[in-house]
Amino acid sequence: METRRPDIPISDVQHILTEICHWKIHKIDRLDSFEDRNFMVKYENAEALQSKEELKAMVKIVHSKNFCQQKVKAERRVMDHLKNEGFICTSCLSFPDGKWHYHTDDGKHVFRLFSFIPGVTLKSCLHLIDSKSMLLDLGSFVGKLHRSLQKVKESIVVEDRPTDPWILKNSSILRNLLKEIQGTSEEKERLILNTLENFDHDVMTSFDDLPKGVTHNDIHDLNIIVNYHDGKLQSLECNTEENGVKAKFGLIDFNDVAVSPYLFEVAMVIRDLMVDIEDVPHLEIGAYFLTRYTEVSPISAKELQLLPYCNQTGLCQYIVVGESEFQKQPDNEYTRLGADNAWTVLQKLQHITNSDISKTWERIMNS
Repeated sequence: METRRPDIPISDVQHILTEICHWKIHKIDRLDSFEDRNFMVKYENAEALQSKEELKAMVKIVHSKNFCQQKVKAERRVMDHLKNEGFICTSCLSFPDGKWHYHTDDGKHVFRLFSFIPGVTLKSCLHLIDSKSMLLDLGSFVGKLHRSLQKVKESIVVEDRPTDPWILKNSSILRNLLKEIQGTSEEKERLILNTLENFDHDVMTSFDDLPKGVTHNDIHDLNIIVNYHDGKLQSLECNTEENGVKAKFGLIDFNDVAVSPYLFEVAMVIRDLMVDIEDVPHLEIGAYFLTRYTEVSPISAKELQLLPYCNQTGLCQYIVVGESEFQKQPDNEYTRLGADNAWTVLQKLQHITNSDISKTWERIMNS
């Protein structure tokens, strides 16, 4: 089966950027992606030629059928808001005609341009930095991010996305996908279904009471850009006036912006860290993150009790969506990135009650 990503040769990408954007292309690197095509481009334009500076940009190519102009406008508003609040995040670049996107002549694809944040992905350096210090900093960063996003009107997000399996409340979608996956063991299916049932019973019955707002909805270590030296995170060189944690993390890929409980995003961040960090015990990962997060953006005792259910359902997302998408895109290993580790973590957590997980987090947070 062919990939579901846009099938467009690099030569065509280079031709469009040269003809439409008037860029002199030095290098194009294809990046991993789930359903889109992403490229990092080094180039020159008329302004750069005068300063003899090589420029970099990110190019995202999507199927025209998946492009929504209102959704793109909402992404820009969120990015602009955060930049005005002192956060380092990518921003949209306009085409020479002033538009924020370009439709290919055949009508099949849409090009979008984004600024480049110098640095490396957090995932690429996790084994090189002090994990505990990073977790504390990241908790503070996400807490500040959520406090800032509370100022953004929820009405700018136009799509509810009831069929998106990456939206945590859509647990029924995971059940449907699980049925379609070939070769799932009885143990895996039983544990996943039990996890989803607990989530529906304990979390979704309290859904209306959870604090909600605009969220990035895809904060993970491949969408976080950092700089480091001697095992410690350093400020990114992005001409920011900030000196604290805002200067240590750059945020990219706002494609999944959604209105959601903040607790769900906290759960997803902890999920990704539990899957990828190897030198900190799983339960301590969430505790260190929450220690600094709650200093900035407090969560209630009830939310802390519900967080393990959300976290484990997030692990199910990795397992189910990853396996399901890989069977549709067998040429795209990126689709199941983290799925095996997520299953390992979920298996370990089943031997600990969610009450004990919350108590462990709380004990370390208060120590």
